[in-house]
Amino acid sequence: MFDYIGAGTIAPKFMVERLYEEENKKLEIEYINLENSYKQEKDISEKDLKNFIKENKDQIKIEYADFKYAILNPQNLLGIDDFNQAFFDKIDQIEIDISNDVQFENIVSKFNISSIKVTNFKFSSEKKDIEKKIFELKNTKIDIFEYGDDYIIYNIDNIEERTPDLKDIQTKKEIKELVKQKSKFEYNQKLLNKIRNQEFNENDFLNIGMDQIKKEKINSIKDNKKFEINAVKLMYSLPINSYTLINDDKNNIYLAKIVNFINENFDGTNKNFNEYLTKEKSNNRNIMLQSYDKFLSNKYNIEINQKTIERVKNFFQ
Repeated sequence: MFDYIGAGTIAPKFMVERLYEEENKKLEIEYINLENSYKQEKDISEKDLKNFIKENKDQIKIEYADFKYAILNPQNLLGIDDFNQAFFDKIDQIEIDISNDVQFENIVSKFNISSIKVTNFKFSSEKKDIEKKIFELKNTKIDIFEYGDDYIIYNIDNIEERTPDLKDIQTKKEIKELVKQKSKFEYNQKLLNKIRNQEFNENDFLNIGMDQIKKEKINSIKDNKKFEINAVKLMYSLPINSYTLINDDKNNIYLAKIVNFINENFDGTNKNFNEYLTKEKSNNRNIMLQSYDKFLSNKYNIEINQKTIERVKNFFQ
């Protein structure tokens, strides 16, 4: 059977033409960018923020950290600019002290290094990179790591989870964004359910779109210049006058209506014919092999030895 299929099956010309026309037919749609339909940031009240925090208090707690750190380089350890053996000997000694549970204060005092104390640190993009790195390593109480041309020794004093404080400008901004995203998700979900339940009609489309309805022609099922490729494939699978939600590569969400399909007739050139003949033969071959695989799976009870599979995978790695 595999020799027969591997040698190639014959695909009738009408199937080759059908495949070509299916992949190259043009699609006309009308669409609405839903961004203006969502709840805007200016419409989110203080009450909305407080209710969101109350409803999600266990999921949105914020970690705050208190820690100390010191920057180590040849200048502050030896008073010179060169990375010599004496410098690395001191770094080795600090690592030994850490492994022997010597306190942070004792280490910086021993080497006469000044340290920096940070309290109530909350991770955000605006913070210093070095402090963000320490926060990421917070599960290890005391340690040393390389940072550019320097070494950093740090000590985590305290980690605490707190309910978001709306008096903090950055926190308030983050909670607003979460409320906005939640509102957007709920709006999309409600719209999708209405479409799936066939409760969405032309009047609904016009009411949402108002004067913002745009038109687009998609040249083929591979045309992703405007919309994400999977969204294009979805639209090609739908009938005329149906509705769906689609997205682009920037994750903007659109409500789309399938207006019309324009067939592209097969021109019969050798280049096109051979290309789509090969593709159609491959499709047929895959369908037959999948059917055979399903037949075997139904007929025989196959038990998979996971340990054997792991050994084979490890062998090829």
